[in-house]
Amino acid sequence: MEIDKTNISELKKIRVLQETFDKSMKILESHIAESITNKEKLNSIKSDLKEANEKFLEAERCLDDLKVDLENPSS
Repeated sequence: MEIDKTNISELKKIRVLQETFDKSMKILESHIAESITNKEKLNSIKSDLKEANEKFLEAERCLDDLKVDLENPSS
């Protein structure tokens, strides 16, 4: 009888451990998925910033050319 109570108690402990493990795995999976999403967003932002920087540099060159043209009119 004592052995049965011990076995039942151990089984309950194992079930609790299994449930806790399962919850932890779900949280881990969620965090991994969130990290992947964040990495993709960061890569997209990086690409957008690179493109914006290229456009800014082009605009800066155009302004420099305009400044030179205004300073040296070819009348």
